[in-house]
Amino acid sequence: MKYYIIIAILICVILFILYKYIQAKQIISDKKGEIKTSEALFNFILQHIKSYILVIDRNFIVEKTNYYAITDTEDSGQPKRVGELLNCVNSLNKGCGNGELCKACPIRQAITETFKTKKSFSNLETTVSLRLSDKKTFKCNVAVSGSYMNIHNRPEMLITIHDITELKQAQIRLQDALAKTERIEKSKFSFLEKLSNEINDQLNCILGWTNLVSTDKTLTPNQQNEYMNLIYEHSDQLSHLSNDVLRLARIDTHKIDLQMTTFYLHEFCQDIILLRMNNTHPNVELYLEGDTPNLLVYTDQQKLYQVILNLLSNAQKFTNKGHIKLAYSVDKEQNMINFIVEDTGLGMPPKIHTYLFERFYKANAFTDGPGLGLSICKAYIEAMGGTIQFTSSEGRGTRFHFSIRKEPIPAGDVALDVYK
Repeated sequence: MKYYIIIAILICVILFILYKYIQAKQIISDKKGEIKTSEALFNFILQHIKSYILVIDRNFIVEKTNYYAITDTEDSGQPKRVGELLNCVNSLNKGCGNGELCKACPIRQAITETFKTKKSFSNLETTVSLRLSDKKTFKCNVAVSGSYMNIHNRPEMLITIHDITELKQAQIRLQDALAKTERIEKSKFSFLEKLSNEINDQLNCILGWTNLVSTDKTLTPNQQNEYMNLIYEHSDQLSHLSNDVLRLARIDTHKIDLQMTTFYLHEFCQDIILLRMNNTHPNVELYLEGDTPNLLVYTDQQKLYQVILNLLSNAQKFTNKGHIKLAYSVDKEQNMINFIVEDTGLGMPPKIHTYLFERFYKANAFTDGPGLGLSICKAYIEAMGGTIQFTSSEGRGTRFHFSIRKEPIPAGDVALDVYK
């Protein structure tokens, strides 16, 4: 009877142990499933997070990373340091830490300091040069953070690297836009200030001469005529100023409407030369140079007229001897019509070349006009599909070169195109 009791107790103990074993096995199986799920979730996060994550040791060797998953590249299985993994140009040349610029690398300095002090760092912004191929490199802006870890007495670091190149470029574009806006505001203020001064100067002259003519009874008829001519002259300048302001308003609102017409260019240029003959100094030869008298063009005749007239007028103001030349030619390859306005006048020093096309800028403050002509010319030329440049030196004169696009002659005017 005693043996049966012992056997029964042993069987119960065995069954209990077996139950606990099965229960423990099930718990282990559940834990393995949870671990696999967590690992799968962790790997999924690593693969889809928009940052590089690296676990490194003291020697900068990468122990775990999502770099290969993000870049869709194959892990060679060979241990790599941080710079080598990221294809840093300095590291690939001589090995991570051995390059000439490695000692100055802010990322390397931050990691070294973290292992020393066991204090983490975050959002370290810097620029790294990465090699994309044997002949191509790319400068990338990154933000780096590092967290110190000590697992089982093994110092490690968790490094996260964010690519902020697009963000930096967006910031630069925003800063440029803000700076441009500020410049525009200053330019508008300066424009209005100078415009107001110019209008006041012209009005004061008109009012002064008018008052003198109307009140001074001692003036001779010749003196009255002289003063009336001055009144007309300043009135004309005020009218030109008003027209220039209207032109600038259209330019600023991008409303430069081209009124296209077909005309013979040589005859057109000759008319301008004849018009300006009386304004030329006796010691200056004003002439036209062009070997295609039957060249038919299709462009905005009025705007081209204003451009050439303004350039010739400026040349006449500063040329007292030598020549002033207007020339044109056709560039068939570029499909452009090129113009030259050249003089042997005073010329301009290099220090003012940069400002020549700015509004209200005058190379000589004592010349007539508000200084709007060249800025309007530049806008009109660009509207006609061309560009304008110049060369000038003191005592040797100035040469303006501009071009406009040679538009095709409309079907109704083709019969007139003798040149073609």
